Amino acid sequence: MNIATFADVHGRILLAFKLCARWQRETGETLDLILQAGDMGIFPLYSQLDSATLRYAQRDPTELGFMQHFVAHTDEVAAVLAQTRCKLIFVRGNHEDHAWLDHHEQQASGAIFPVDAYQRLYCLKTGVPYTHATGNERISVLGIGRIGQRSAPLSSRHIQPEEQARLNELGDIAVDILLTHDKSAQADRGLAEISTALQQYRPLYHFYGHIGGECLTGLSNNGITRFCKLADLHWDGPEQRLHPGSMAILRWQDRTTHSLSVVRDPWYTEYNAHNWQYVP
Repeated sequence: MNIATFADVHGRILLAFKLCARWQRETGETLDLILQAGDMGIFPLYSQLDSATLRYAQRDPTELGFMQHFVAHTDEVAAVLAQTRCKLIFVRGNHEDHAWLDHHEQQASGAIFPVDAYQRLYCLKTGVPYTHATGNERISVLGIGRIGQRSAPLSSRHIQPEEQARLNELGDIAVDILLTHDKSAQADRGLAEISTALQQYRPLYHFYGHIGGECLTGLSNNGITRFCKLADLHWDGPEQRLHPGSMAILRWQDRTTHSLSVVRDPWYTEYNAHNWQYVP
């Protein structure tokens, strides 16, 4: 099983799918799942943008990619998506239309629910484990979305009481991947629920974003979990090329046979803010 992972894409969802299709062509392999660690930029209406997204979108309209490409069906977007076959599953970040996502989540009975016109983007509920299967290979994912609350009042971008309750009631479960937006609790930052999950479930991998900066990988304090804090999927430097370290590939067979690599191939640098829609 091959799994592509991204963190903060901030609306550049179609670009993520293009990169996945390019990886398939370059390697001759097939992706079975895409995981995304929050700040997808799920804003179906311009009027519901938060202040930060609105400010960035005035300089870079790719921040509005969800409403431009995924709210209504177009043949052009469908053609890009057709180059891959897998779902993209994401947890909530702090820059999403949470009221809109709440409405859809309340109507969904399962761990994931679709949010787009093509049935390719699925939100993973916080505290509801999800198992993905490809043939005989299975992998379990636990999601913890949003961010920690450092000061009052509680807002929609913070983890909610009902989500905390779901996490507290999970009991003894198997977790292969912990997918979060925020990081584990450190000083006055991060989420205590993430720290608890890392100690209690000891997943093999933890993917997250939120804090920006370079891609970071290493071993968590529990001595078992390999963390991967991916770089944002955005433009870097004077040439506005894709920020390196914003995509990784997990090759998974089972809990004893697996490997993680960050995509740093030369082809990745072909994409920039001006040409990404035209590069195959």
